[in-house]
Amino acid sequence: METDYDPLKIFLEKYEKGKRAFSFNAKDLSELESWRLGFRRKLRELIGLDFFEYSEISPKTVDRKHYPGYFREKVILRSDPCTLIPVYVLVPDECEGPLPAAVAMHGHGYGKDDLVGIWEDGTDRVNPLSRGYQKDFALELVRRRLIVIVPEQSGFGERRTKEDIAKGSEQSSCKMLSLWALMMGTTAMGRRVWDAMRVIDYAFTRKDIDHSRIGMMGISGGGATTLFTAALDERVRVVVISGYLNTFRNSILAVDHCIDNYVPGMLRYGEMHDIAALIAPRPLLVENGSKDPIFPIEATKYAYEQVRRAYALLNAEDRLDADFFEGRHEISGRKAYEFMVKWLS
Repeated sequence: METDYDPLKIFLEKYEKGKRAFSFNAKDLSELESWRLGFRRKLRELIGLDFFEYSEISPKTVDRKHYPGYFREKVILRSDPCTLIPVYVLVPDECEGPLPAAVAMHGHGYGKDDLVGIWEDGTDRVNPLSRGYQKDFALELVRRRLIVIVPEQSGFGERRTKEDIAKGSEQSSCKMLSLWALMMGTTAMGRRVWDAMRVIDYAFTRKDIDHSRIGMMGISGGGATTLFTAALDERVRVVVISGYLNTFRNSILAVDHCIDNYVPGMLRYGEMHDIAALIAPRPLLVENGSKDPIFPIEATKYAYEQVRRAYALLNAEDRLDADFFEGRHEISGRKAYEFMVKWLS
């Protein structure tokens, strides 16, 4: 008599044996275009993107400071009728625009400040070696003559609930954001992708930005937002995903991740590498540490090879690259910054 009571058995069986509706299997350009149109439509539906409503962005610059080599502006944007987004805009000195731009997406932590050299208490970092896993990567990009837009992702920093802010710690509001989103028929990912698209809308209003040369780079939770946004929005011309590309099976469903990573029904339609394949043939660099405990390197390498198939079909393998470096869950930058500059030039 069978006594296997494992509650995951049915899901694992269906995952291993089932065919996901939008797995990338295109054999020619016609099949690829049909797959792309259908999968993008389904992906928008899965993350609940249509829940959110347009409004005028109405940007307001509330602060501007000069640092060696660049200016840092703080701008408030309106994402929808109920939602404001604070962003930093880093502009190189002697900016004779329009210049290429990069949207820099932070991961879990205390938000946008951690990408621009600001500590949790609002003071500037003095010792660059004190940087955390995100390594002030927005500053690395502005030093390479890119205009860099750094939005606060929903649930972090200034965009936490009043209750979480009152606790006086880095406590994110991801759980409450995700639960409310799910109960309202959308997702935390949908919220963040919508916001990222509105940030790109804002970039298109700036005369100092070349609107045909906008890239996006993110790590961890920021890598997730970068992946989904770039898959759906072709205005993102160059993409760097750090510490995220993997498989849902071996990362999001194998490790204790934040609830904001989960998209209901996703695995009935595609794996993470199928989403990344939607980026092809635009330039894409994937970086991942060999000792990353939450996005295991072997699954990242597997996902990367699956994405390569889409680039091969489009004769664009020269636009796909990887930096598999010795390290943990952190930014490398060994290839990423110059990759962004090269393909936005």
